Amino acid sequence: MSTFNINRFGQALKCHFLVERHTWIRLFGIFTLVLFMANLFFTRVANNSYQSLAENWKGEELYHTYRHIVEQTSVFAAIFFCFAMLIGASLMFRQMKDTRKRSAYLLWPVSNLEKYIVSFLHSFVLMFFLTIASIVVADALRVFIDWLTGRVIIWAFTIPFEGINNPNSVAGDWQMVWMFFNWAFYIHSLYIVGGTLFRRQQFLFTSGTIVVVGILLIMLLNKIHPDVEFISGTWDEKTETYNQVFHPFFYVFNSVMCGLIVFHYWASYKLFTRIQVINNKWLNV
Repeated sequence: MSTFNINRFGQALKCHFLVERHTWIRLFGIFTLVLFMANLFFTRVANNSYQSLAENWKGEELYHTYRHIVEQTSVFAAIFFCFAMLIGASLMFRQMKDTRKRSAYLLWPVSNLEKYIVSFLHSFVLMFFLTIASIVVADALRVFIDWLTGRVIIWAFTIPFEGINNPNSVAGDWQMVWMFFNWAFYIHSLYIVGGTLFRRQQFLFTSGTIVVVGILLIMLLNKIHPDVEFISGTWDEKTETYNQVFHPFFYVFNSVMCGLIVFHYWASYKLFTRIQVINNKWLNV
């Protein structure tokens, strides 16, 4: 059997989606319900009533005041999105929890690489779009209720993207964008490895391992006391801008992180190829 065949892979991807579609539909409903209830909590319970806001503020002032409340739902949605992606990564092989399902998946007439990519696309790409769709639908339901009750119409899911084109924002420096995506994919790759290594409670065991190792690394770094500032800068009073200066070690560190990300994904695949139908209780090796 060849390592990768595009037609065979397409059929496997379609088959796996059809088998798991009920799980994804149920997950979409749960995500939407949680986000919708959170939106109602922030806009109708946790803050002052809209009636009192309307009595104290009018026009643009009311709009900006209520927008500040809606921004809280946007922050919650961003945090929820991060956790959903990590949960999806840790549950990459949730269809292999018992012996019967493990045997069926490992005996699937496709190559190991195709099996791995199919699971990865479902845990990453499908989870990404499902969570985004849940955020948009929940926000639309909240906006619909606001419209029915005569409130100001403000969409929350567009708020995080409004500062991207701002030249004074940190997104204007490609180094900051590089560092952000480095950390995002680095943490995601750790949960991918944990989801492949641990057989049960993958999210909890992976999170616990990261916390323990992180504490040990912080203790080690505190003893080393590196006198290196990755990012420094000066304030230009004429242009009223903050000019950031990146230490050469910043580029070295982020380049190493890129290599570690690739290594973690490769290690996850190699661990997957070593999974047996009958193995130890807690680990997939």
